[in-house]
Amino acid sequence: MANPKDPDRTFVRDGIFHLSLSNVRNQVQSPVRAKAGVADEKSPQTLANEDIFKHLRPGDASFYLTDEELDLIAFYDGLPGCHTFRYLMRKLEREIKRSKRYQRPCSVVMVGVDGLDAVEAQFGVLAVDSAVFSVIQFLLDVIRSEVDMAGRLADDRYILVLPETPGRGAAVFCERMSKLFTERQIKYNWHVLPISLSFGIAYYPGHGEDPRELIARADLACEFVQARGGRGYAFAPEG
Repeated sequence: MANPKDPDRTFVRDGIFHLSLSNVRNQVQSPVRAKAGVADEKSPQTLANEDIFKHLRPGDASFYLTDEELDLIAFYDGLPGCHTFRYLMRKLEREIKRSKRYQRPCSVVMVGVDGLDAVEAQFGVLAVDSAVFSVIQFLLDVIRSEVDMAGRLADDRYILVLPETPGRGAAVFCERMSKLFTERQIKYNWHVLPISLSFGIAYYPGHGEDPRELIARADLACEFVQARGGRGYAFAPEG
């Protein structure tokens, strides 16, 4: 049962922008007030300038969130670099608009993790968590961090956005990822986990210009590969 004295985490998450703004304002305001020698009076102006989130963390200075922590909550899922699905969609929409304007290719790859159910049955949920973080770290290691984007859809589904990459280039990349992942061998308590990766590829302009349609088509192609045993890639059908 939740402690009624604990801060409302949902409220803090939803008000992440306002909390960040409040943190910055307080950092700037304190030196200015100290330099001006302003007394700490509870005047209407003073009350207006106080931290509006103070009631959420009475006497608990450790609850203060740094800019890095705010970014992790707002933009990333699991590890820095792996975006939340909502934020990835915003980035993909902008990338498709840019590709359309300058007539440049862009590919979307759905990455499916094969064998997570078997890992849970054989080794337990902690092994699944270990496998999930290992897959995220692997994807972040192989993509071009300054250009490509990775996002998490589910524990067994990840989305890669590859700007300036045509469909054939995405296929070559998937082949290389499959080989590298096999060589890496994901382990848990000295056991090699029986997981592999499957890839579904959709690309602009061949599969449309709606980001949701590109992701849906890539997901269908990934399901096709997994239905045939996994560990491979397939293109989404055009049309």
